[in-house]
Amino acid sequence: MDDITRADFARQILDNPLFKEAFAALDADLARQRQAVKITDTELHTKLIVCEQVLSRFRDVLTRAIQDGDVAQMRIELENKKNAFKRVFQR
Repeated sequence: MDDITRADFARQILDNPLFKEAFAALDADLARQRQAVKITDTELHTKLIVCEQVLSRFRDVLTRAIQDGDVAQMRIELENKKNAFKRVFQR
């Protein structure tokens, strides 16, 4: 799958209202649990932080796919402009 297609899929996921709602609910729930855990329960505290990091990393992977697709699209557009420019001056 090329970068532009990947970007389209990632954008559909991140822009999806249900997905946004799910992420917000997970963020809030993990934060609430982390704040409520006893300070002495380091194991649970660590697990909650790891969950928050995984959720963040998942979002980062999708965001990076969008950025990579945007860069790929810009490269294609630049190459098309260069080719058009060459055709104009080759006449």
